[in-house]
This record gives sequence, C-alpha cells and structure tokens, in this order.
Amino acid sequence: LKIDPLQVKVVDKAIVRARNAVSHFNIGSAAASPGIKWGRNVYACGDYIDRQGHASWSTEKAVVTGKQAAERVAKDLGLNGVKARVIPAAPDTPQLSNLRRLAKSIRRVS
Repeated sequence: LKIDPLQVKVVDKAIVRARNAVSHFNIGSAAASPGIKWGRNVYACGDYIDRQGHASWSTEKAVVTGKQAAERVAKDLGLNGVKARVIPAAPDTPQLSNLRRLAKSIRRVS
C-alpha cells in the first residue's frame, strides 16, 4: 500500500489542554503502559504510552512518544526518511540514584 502523503486528509483531531494539570503515576505503572501501535491504523502517543526505552515522563514523554508514533506511521505507510531522532535521556545523577535506592528499600520493608 503506497500512499501519497500530500493527498492524505485529516478527518478528525483533538487537542486537550488542562491548566495546572499534573501527571501522577503509580509505582510500577510503566510496565502496564501500552505501546504506540494499538491496532490496524490506530496509533497513540502521550504520557501513558510506553516510551520504548526513553527514561522520561510528562511533557518530555509526550514529545518522545509523538515522534516515535510518527516514525511508526511513516514506516507502516512505506514512507522513507522519517526518523524519531530522540535524544537519550541523561543518566540519573548520584543524588537521584541514591533516592531511587532508598525508595526501593522502603518499598521492600513496607
């Protein structure tokens, strides 16, 4: 199936903005995050989507999964030259690593 991207027509779109919104995730919730492709011609991106190895959350995650979804759509449509070009997240700082270890220890005890 070859599709001319200049002939594609968007039939629906939605943009949701929530003033002062904050994302909250439960411990271990990332393991339950669905992938970018949900079915035939159904793609998703955003905070709750599996970020495929990129260690980010919130706005950064929405951008990363949006780029990854666009790359997947282009691949499925046989379009060349569409790459996500996602910059890997920086490694944890020593302080954050220590906090992660502490939180893990507390979860084990409780």
